[in-house]
Amino acid sequence: MPVVVNKRLLSAQEASEYLSISRALLYQWVDKKRIPSLKINRRRLFDVNDLDDFVEQLKAEQWKN
Repeated sequence: MPVVVNKRLLSAQEASEYLSISRALLYQWVDKKRIPSLKINRRRLFDVNDLDDFVEQLKAEQWKN
């Protein structure tokens, strides 16, 4: 089932579904500064534009090899 995004900031669960990865891997990448995120109050949120940029970067790296 495709993920339809109608908002800019996603929760960790939504971001992991958007990227088709586990929440654990998402948090690993956040800790390693591979994916940007922001905290509002106690919630960690992810900008859809940053997630799209991350995917494009991964694609470029894979096509380079």
